[in-house]
Amino acid sequence: MKKFLIIMLFLMLPLASASQLEFYPNENAFKEFLSDGRTYYVVSGESEYSQAWGWYVDEKLSRFKDKGSEVLVLVGNVYDNPEMKKLWNLTGLPPEASLKPSIIVLDEVVFFTGDEKSIYLIEKAFSPYYRFRSREIYVLLFTGFSLALFFAFLFSRHGTYTHFFYLLVVSLFALWISNSMPATIDEGFLRTTFQNALLGTKNSLLSFALSSYFRLYSPTEEALLVLHFFVLFFTSTLMFFTAPKPYRELGFLVFGLVFSSPAFRSSIADISTNIGVFLLVLVAALTLNAKFTEDTPKTIGQIFLLSLVVAVGSLVWPYLIIFPLFTFFVFPTKSIRNSLYVGLSIAFFILGINVFSIPDISLSFDLSPLFVLLKEGILQLILILYLLFNFRRSILNMRGGKALFFWLLVVFIPLLAYSSQCLPMVQYISAALAVRMICELPTQT
Repeated sequence: MKKFLIIMLFLMLPLASASQLEFYPNENAFKEFLSDGRTYYVVSGESEYSQAWGWYVDEKLSRFKDKGSEVLVLVGNVYDNPEMKKLWNLTGLPPEASLKPSIIVLDEVVFFTGDEKSIYLIEKAFSPYYRFRSREIYVLLFTGFSLALFFAFLFSRHGTYTHFFYLLVVSLFALWISNSMPATIDEGFLRTTFQNALLGTKNSLLSFALSSYFRLYSPTEEALLVLHFFVLFFTSTLMFFTAPKPYRELGFLVFGLVFSSPAFRSSIADISTNIGVFLLVLVAALTLNAKFTEDTPKTIGQIFLLSLVVAVGSLVWPYLIIFPLFTFFVFPTKSIRNSLYVGLSIAFFILGINVFSIPDISLSFDLSPLFVLLKEGILQLILILYLLFNFRRSILNMRGGKALFFWLLVVFIPLLAYSSQCLPMVQYISAALAVRMICELPTQT
């Protein structure tokens, strides 16, 4: 009966395209397979794509079932998986049907099918289901708690109340992620970065880094979710380091201005965007805390490290490469250290693009991101305009962090009209600038 239903469904439904995953006989059969308690073993095809996704399927199923011999799970298609070719007649479908992305559930065999252009879509079957092992939960909670205490202790040395404000940020962050799922995996990321990470290719630095991470942890959505949460955590923490040093507690204000925006929270739910925002905040924190005016070997080491971080970050978010250029003008010094920072950053970046490809930059004119910035960032924009008007004579003489964020904002606001992906970055820059101007500009009059 099940075999007959599969044949009828396949004939009645249009052939699955590269944007649709089909379940046979239905999705409920797949859900029952995940929870039926039977053991499984995976046999992948011979192509690199089948083996990569076979690795994923094996790791993902191990979170729901024990490995054994009760159910055979086949991954690939009849042209690259001899075992699937041998058993394909059980489905009653033509061999070419195995090239389409589908999941076919029989009594003792489950087929995960697709060719190299569409097999990535089998992830869609698992994406609604997250399951962490007890050991993982304990380790993650312990790590997060330890990091929060470490940074709270560190911030206790930067003011009377800084560590209290930081713990408040941690509490708000924990409340947010416990009441929502601030992570999404879009099809573009799945087809390129995620799949390349499974394949172990060096198409991009991000996919190469994820591949190493997957081999250390697990090539599953759970591993991505853990990475996503810790990137968010470090982004929130580093915002305190981008506040003026005598007023580290105002990192709470930067966090509040940024994370209060629904558009910002929605944007960083995308893993790639979240990593881009983290890299921007990281480079800003390192730059603002580096000592460009001291002539010591330690300072040279800091510049070397900062240049390397900028170059690596630019391979993930290319706009970051302009950061050292602004630093050259806003941190005045007669030494060659600023020039060394710019030169090393560009040199490392050029070396990097000879090994890894950089993400495509798509530009299209659209004013809607600017209206979103105006609507959801109105408070910091009003503060910036007010202070610029009242202290306009100080604008050209601005130096340091406020000048850095000011000129970044001047460049990125027009760019936002052509690249909507920059919206969360511009929101952070405007918030950091508003806080720094409140603290520093009035003291210069």
